[in-house]
Amino acid sequence: MSDFDLDRVVHGTLFGEALVHARVAALHADERGQYVAANDRACELTGYDRGTLTGFRAGQLAADEPSREIYAQITTGKKMRGIKVVRCRDGSDVRCRYWAIPTLVARLPYVILLLWAAEPA
Repeated sequence: MSDFDLDRVVHGTLFGEALVHARVAALHADERGQYVAANDRACELTGYDRGTLTGFRAGQLAADEPSREIYAQITTGKKMRGIKVVRCRDGSDVRCRYWAIPTLVARLPYVILLLWAAEPA
């Protein structure tokens, strides 16, 4: 393995670890809008276990419908950020700030969604 390859592996591992242990919720959605990964904070914020979260489609956690429209815009390559209301497992709603960033992983399109609770208005 060349130094360049080793460097990529080390940095990729460090970045992955940072997302797993981040203080913000991180969800990854594939090109179909299916969540394929979620970190611990996403589980804590929503009250769902990882297996349930990864069974959801993007926008399914939103308390309002426009999230599906937002996902459609993101999959065309548009980065988005704002405030959305997330419906938790217990039926409560949490007002969250979000960043949705389209990216490629192994040449496949994905969206990384970062969520954190917004301060009360």
